[in-house]
Order: sequence, then structure tokens, then C-alpha cells
Amino acid sequence: MTQEIERKFFVKNMPDLSGLKSIRDERYYLYSDGGIELRFQKHGKKYELERMAEYANLSRTQEKIEITQNEFETLRRFGKGPIIRESYLISQNPQVTVKIYHGRFEGLIRVEVEFESLDQAQQFQPPDWFGKEMVDISIAKDAKLIDLADEEFHKLVT
Repeated sequence: MTQEIERKFFVKNMPDLSGLKSIRDERYYLYSDGGIELRFQKHGKKYELERMAEYANLSRTQEKIEITQNEFETLRRFGKGPIIRESYLISQNPQVTVKIYHGRFEGLIRVEVEFESLDQAQQFQPPDWFGKEMVDISIAKDAKLIDLADEEFHKLVT
């Protein structure tokens, strides 16, 4: 089990992504309630089943196991989704990743910053290309995003 400490922001000015390799995610949800998420995804060429449990404002626990392609295909019949996005790693320590959403959530671009400690997260000063921080809004978390009506989604991203 690992701990994820993360802050999320809108993107004000898109950084140059040319030359960066992207990883495509195809994510589905089996369960999401009370701060607990059970999801599965194809992350690049890997297939994963993941349980997330939120326990503080910026952090949550994460348990992940690899699954087979066949298991992924079977689970896909039962999951809510998909959420399709491309991830671009901008930097390490802190880990900064730009997420560009496709399909039903086209138009959402989010930057996620993962930290090694809560102190590091609280002291982080976002660079100028970051937009407003995503706090307590549905599009900040994929588990809530998946349940948004199209009209509500478009209001939040425009």
C-alpha cells in the first residue's frame, strides 16, 4: 500500500509537450462512495486494478495490482466509463504530469502534482503556467467526473 499526496490545477498556458512521450489511460470504475474508489485501467501497456481510500484533504492510500488483458476485458463489461486521457510527465520531485482528456471529456486539461510529503505539498508554489487550483469540484477527481452530466461537465471546463 502506498500513499498518494497530490494537488491538481487547471492549465492556464499549455507547456511545450513536443518531444515528450505520452501514456494513454483507459479507466473504468466499479465502485466509488465514501472516499473509497475501486477502479481498473489500461495504463500504457499495463493493466491494473486499484483501490484508493481518501483519508485527508491532499492524500489517500493506494493499493494496486497488475491484472491480465483478459481480466481487464472481462471487467470492462461491469465498469462505468471509459475515461480516456493522455499523460505527459513534465518533471520529477515533485512529479508534475499534464493530463489531456479525450472522448466525452474532451476539453479538460489538468495538471497533477504528486509530492513525497504533506509539507512539500503545502509549501509548493505553482509556476505561472498553472491555472486555478481544483479544490472541491467534480472535475478534480475522475471518480466524480464519470458521473457528471455532459451539460454540467461543459459548464465546469468553459
